Amino acid sequence: MEFDLWVRIIKESIEKKDVDPWNINISQITDEYLGTIKELRKFDIRLSADVVLVAGILLRLKSQVLYGECENAFTEEEEEVYEDDYRDEEYIEDEVVEKPPKEPVKELNPESMTLDGLISTLKTELKKIKDTKPRKKREVVRPTALYNLVEEMIEEDDISDIMELLVLELKKSGGKFTFQNKFKTREEIIKNFLPALYLANDGKIDIDQENLFDELNLELKK
Repeated sequence: MEFDLWVRIIKESIEKKDVDPWNINISQITDEYLGTIKELRKFDIRLSADVVLVAGILLRLKSQVLYGECENAFTEEEEEVYEDDYRDEEYIEDEVVEKPPKEPVKELNPESMTLDGLISTLKTELKKIKDTKPRKKREVVRPTALYNLVEEMIEEDDISDIMELLVLELKKSGGKFTFQNKFKTREEIIKNFLPALYLANDGKIDIDQENLFDELNLELKK
């Protein structure tokens, strides 16, 4: 099954915030998307170029919805995504990320934006960027094992159900456990890693990692 991490993040953001898939709030989804990729970066999860490019495209869509077709489609917030969060290339996998072109997205109709419409628009914009921007290859360190696993998360799993099960497992374990000790198989790690980050982002659990690549300690907040 073909899988794009950026699509998964958008769908889970919609599920987590109980957003109507037939009436997408671009501003809300953009904020959730940026929050998620910043959480991934905290744990040294290397992001594919597409994940970062979609962040820029979403910010441009947000700008169009809130302010109309601005002459400068890139907001200060969007510049920050590229120049601050991703200036260090070790967090970007495979290729150097180019900023999306500054033309407004003509396909956007904020009055009737659906989930399918949003995904389709983002895929179209990604294709435009790849067709017009030459790829710049460079030698990179291989992504962490956890990132590879997250990229292959099973589409059918419901994020909210997994989050609830994680909370129950924490309660059964006295309120805390080590992620790698609790989830040892490939499938378990795939299903539980990103939901754990969402719980931490919601303030329901704490995730502690003393050093990069060390074990992740999860603790239920009281």
